[in-house]
Order: sequence, then structure tokens, then C-alpha cells
Amino acid sequence: MQADMNVRRSKFSLTNGVLALMAFAIVFAGGVMAQTNADGPAANPDKIIQAFTAKEVEFRRALNNYSFKRDALIQSLGMGGQVIGEYHRVSNFTFDDQGNRFEKITFFPMPSMPEVTSEDIDDLGGISPFALEPSKLDRYTIRYVGKETIDELNLYIFDVQPKVMPDPKKTKERLFLGRIWVDDQDLQIVKTKGKGVPETKNNKYPIVETYREQIDGRYWFPTYSYADEELVFDNGSTLHVRLKVRYTDFAPARATLKVTEIGENETPNEPAKPVEFGVLNAKAVTLPKPVYTEEAKRTKSRGRVTVRVVVDENGKVISAQAVDGPLPLREAAEAAAKQAAFSPFTEGGIVVKATGVLTYDFQ
Repeated sequence: MQADMNVRRSKFSLTNGVLALMAFAIVFAGGVMAQTNADGPAANPDKIIQAFTAKEVEFRRALNNYSFKRDALIQSLGMGGQVIGEYHRVSNFTFDDQGNRFEKITFFPMPSMPEVTSEDIDDLGGISPFALEPSKLDRYTIRYVGKETIDELNLYIFDVQPKVMPDPKKTKERLFLGRIWVDDQDLQIVKTKGKGVPETKNNKYPIVETYREQIDGRYWFPTYSYADEELVFDNGSTLHVRLKVRYTDFAPARATLKVTEIGENETPNEPAKPVEFGVLNAKAVTLPKPVYTEEAKRTKSRGRVTVRVVVDENGKVISAQAVDGPLPLREAAEAAAKQAAFSPFTEGGIVVKATGVLTYDFQ
């Protein structure tokens, strides 16, 4: 982040967008312009909570009228801070009349970070997966902790945590754990800092700061998310991960949903492109273990092999190609991947052809 960024806001507009909101973290950490009001509680915290949760409903509805671009970058870092793995995906998003999100991937080089899971991709969420709507309010304990004045922004601060942590063995529901900042004029969330929970022994999540910008002088839409954290897993292993997600090009737009039979719009020159679903191991209905080849036994090879697969609309693997890992092990991994099976993948309620990676550890 640049040190010369400044926050500037009039009553109904925010200039400099993402950069301005990024400055919150800088001025707060440096103590130069941030001021905490400890003179007493907000006038009525309960009314403020009711107001900003109601505004979250309006925000989600308003978003259904906008298209936008998302540039998501996840990197794993080595001990010296060097990038050793990367997942980079640029997409355009639109919504239909029912609020279903549609993604068109415009840039997606081969990932070199097999640690990225489907849950990680879900957490990118298109825009904001943890909107604190009134329908979910009873699941949270929300506590007022004070006010902050940053330049011309007067903000209420609330800590948010689930009353009961969801059991990951029984549900895939994700909730928010962290802190939120609410503008005292618009009574909308302008910044969040936290993570999705629950975590499991295999899935740990960094604390993400998300900054919002006022779009069209009315709604505060998330425009920038950032995380940089070393995750510690139950087995003692660590992963230093850095995340940057930018949302740009907001424009009033709405997709027109047309339900067609699979293959109806396909031509010999324009086959349907598979939709990316990240790491697929946990999504497999059957996932046979690889069988060592004679060469692998002879060379006593070991390590991890990543195989990119394409899955058709029936859940059958139609293509499998190893993209990294020890060469003597790739043939066995590809053969095992071809035998994997999945339930049909869907996007926006429509069955689609899917692509992703399977990882195999040879010990």
C-alpha cells in the first residue's frame, strides 16, 4: 500500500474509492489521523444495528442491478517472502432477475497453488459472502465497542461473532467472525475485518480486510479485500498466504437468463467452456488411489502430483493431465484421476461442464 493515500469524503460521496478506504488501515496503524471516541456509547446501538442490517438487505438487492469485474489473486509465500505459488482469476459478474450470479472468466492462467480449496474460492464470493442481513441477525452476538474518526469519516465500531459455531460435519453454512465499521451518516458498513467460520483441520482461513466504496452516491459496495497471514494447521504445518481481490467497473446491468438444453448453443467450433471449480478432491463421489508404476517403484519416487481434469455434465472425467509433480508419478496420478467420478456440477442452477485439479500424495 502506498503511504501517501488520503481519505476524503463529502456527505454523499467518497473520492479515490479503494485507495481512500485502504488508508483506514494506514492511518489507524500509524496513529496520525485516527481518533477513538471513548466518551460513551453510541446514542442507541440497537437501533444502529437494526439500521445497518436493513441496509445490507438493500445493498444485496441493489447489487443485483449491477455488473462488475473481479480480479482475485491468491499467493503462497516462502520463508524469504518470495512467491512460490499463485492462483489468479479475473471474471466479469452479472445477475439475473432472481439474484442468481453468473460468472464469465476472462483470465485464468494455470494455477501453481494446489493448496487453494473449493471453500477458498467460495469465500471470494463474487462480492461479499458474509452480508449481515436481518434474517441472520439472531445467529450473531453484535457488541458496540466505540467510535473512530478518520479524517471526515465518523464510524461506529462493532464486534461480531456467531452465538453458536456451526458444526462443519453437519452443515456447510459459513458465518462471519470479526469487526465491522459503520458510517454514522449513511448507517452502512464501510469496512469489515474478519474471516469465515467454522474452520476445519484441513481448511484454515486468513483474516481479510474488506473496504467498501460509495457507488452512485448511495450504496457502499465492497471494492477491495486484502489478507496476509501465516496459517497454522492442526498437524503443525504452516502456509503463508496473501490475498488481494479488487472489484471494479460497477455498472447498472442485469443478465437475461435463458434456460437451454445442454449443448443447444454448442457448435463444432464453439464448444461449451468448462467452469472452474478449484481443487476437486473433496467433491469427488469416488476417488480411487493411484497405483505405483514399475518405474516409480524402481526410482522410489515420492511427492505430490497435481492433475487438471475436465468433468462432463454427467460427472464423468473426460480429460486428465498432470501439471506438476515428479515425472515418474504423473502417469499413475493421471490414470487414477480418469477413474474419479462426481455428482453433476451446477452454476446458477444450470448443470455445467467443470474443470479443476485433483492432488495425489505419494509417500
